[in-house]
Amino acid sequence: MAQEKGVIVSFRVDKHLADVLNKVPDKSAFIRDVILRSFYDTCPLCRGRGVLPEEVSKWAARTLKQEHAVECSCCHYTYPASALPRKSAESADQDDFTCPHCQSHEHTH
Repeated sequence: MAQEKGVIVSFRVDKHLADVLNKVPDKSAFIRDVILRSFYDTCPLCRGRGVLPEEVSKWAARTLKQEHAVECSCCHYTYPASALPRKSAESADQDDFTCPHCQSHEHTH
């Protein structure tokens, strides 16, 4: 499968913001990261840090297992079946589960 090339998107900013962005080493990566983060909530467990204390991590792993959690084949986030709409929860039994977020945005991560 050929890798899809990126699409260039441009937008206007005021001079102050342009000056600030010019100080960022990799503007494109920074802007992509900020835009992607705006589509997701901050994790209430790690508060956006991306790591958990061992005790909390073990508790979360146990809880996800008890909840019959499934992994989205697109974004690879794990979803507890009880948190999914009924239609998604029914399709979660399949190996090729796609979460409601990826479905609604027609993602192909």
